[in-house]
Amino acid sequence: MIRFVVLLALALNLFSCKDLETKKISSDDLVQEELKTLNMNEVEEYPTFASCENLKDQQARYSCFQNELQRNFQLQLSNKTMIVETEINDTVWLYLSISELGDLTIEKAQIPDTIASQLPQLEGWLKDSLDSLPKIIAAHKRGIPVKTSFKMPVVVKVE
Repeated sequence: MIRFVVLLALALNLFSCKDLETKKISSDDLVQEELKTLNMNEVEEYPTFASCENLKDQQARYSCFQNELQRNFQLQLSNKTMIVETEINDTVWLYLSISELGDLTIEKAQIPDTIASQLPQLEGWLKDSLDSLPKIIAAHKRGIPVKTSFKMPVVVKVE
């Protein structure tokens, strides 16, 4: 009788374990699945300055950030002595990059020939003006600082 009970317990134990088996998921599979759901072209929090941080709406923060940048470029360029042969009223497109640490760099400046021929030092002036900016708070994705890039117009008007 004892033998029968031991064999029955052993058989139940062997056959019931298959039902309790769980599928093991690797961390790589979890990461790959999570990456599929992330939109890497959008951030949850735009880059900003401390002066814009108190704004609740993300779009308002981003507008404040852009306005501060444009104001800085305008202020720095208005302090330069520009001598031109003909009037200039054109737009320079700046391709900007902000690192995870909040460092702003001009990746590329698209300067029309009408401006480049009369103001060859303009790109250098724009790059120098970055030194006068306040500390930038980097963009965030899921609470983690990320690198961002964007395009910004700067209107150059010299009479």
